[in-house]
Amino acid sequence: MEDRINQEWIALNAIRGMIKIASKGSMTKSTYDNSLDLGGALYPELLGPEKSILKRERESDTTKEYRQKADLQSIKKQTEVSALQLVLADIEEYDSLISIAQLNKNDKKRTDQLKRKLGQLQQAKTELEVKPHSENQLIFRDAYNVERELPELSKGHAHRDFQLPDGNYLRLRVLHPDKPEHIIGADIIYERHNRDTGRISIVVVQYKIWEDKKLYLSDQRMTSQIEKMKAFTCSNDICKQGQGENSYRFPCCSGFLRPTDKLQNVEQKFISTGEHLPICKIEVCKTTGQQGGILLEYEKIKEVSLSTELFEDLFNRGKIGSRELSPEELKNLYETAAVIDSTDTVVIYAQEF
Repeated sequence: MEDRINQEWIALNAIRGMIKIASKGSMTKSTYDNSLDLGGALYPELLGPEKSILKRERESDTTKEYRQKADLQSIKKQTEVSALQLVLADIEEYDSLISIAQLNKNDKKRTDQLKRKLGQLQQAKTELEVKPHSENQLIFRDAYNVERELPELSKGHAHRDFQLPDGNYLRLRVLHPDKPEHIIGADIIYERHNRDTGRISIVVVQYKIWEDKKLYLSDQRMTSQIEKMKAFTCSNDICKQGQGENSYRFPCCSGFLRPTDKLQNVEQKFISTGEHLPICKIEVCKTTGQQGGILLEYEKIKEVSLSTELFEDLFNRGKIGSRELSPEELKNLYETAAVIDSTDTVVIYAQEF
């Protein structure tokens, strides 16, 4: 149970982080509910309404009640009974009773509690109805027939295009493990395409859960992922200032580690604060714990890390991220570098153009 919550939470935060970059920091578009909706469309096995623990915990008590009834009736009748079927049947019954009262002109006195219950049932109906993606109001408008030759991180994965509020387009791919229970982290790979120069800046953010503002680095898979990110960014000189670039900006750091607060239980309010630490600063920031474990602590990284809000704003303004790459450079980079391993990581691959 705890592992599943961690897996959903880390993926949800990565999706929300991507939305905040794409929406230029819009708080109305990057709500957790919107992020869950988009996550359910992009990765239904993990965040779909029938699968996600986090999604269900945000449902009304009435919806939870009918889900429980459906589960038990399915066992009793030895055939699948859906919660939506039960809700629709009860809505029909309550509608008929209220109609009788209206005919007898004693509506208000005799149906106030029935109307209250009917309202709860109608809310449950809305929560239980699984709408096609095109009918969901998923933050950005679907943008069909967008033709654009873009370098691809990974062949064979279907993409989905959206139109952003500023007129740009966002092409999304989600690469993930075959089984959600294998997830140990999440990555965002975000490309920002400069329409004026035709060049591309990228940033890679690796999300990991920490507890009490401490992230232990002793896990071999974690260190392997960090090293893989270093090989993709630092070792390929995409963090190196390009010739002729003289505008003011931060160093061209393009790989960041983003520790994410653990969700203690599914009932708590969804809040996640986090710092973006350049991976080249991990060595100078890490410390040794009392038991000899190597770890990162908030107090040690806050001087060189960026808050979530600063990170999003600076990347969108072109002040952080890689140097601008030509499409050919980026294509070669993707072809020669094993940047990700989606056997144990959710990868949200976003191209804004």
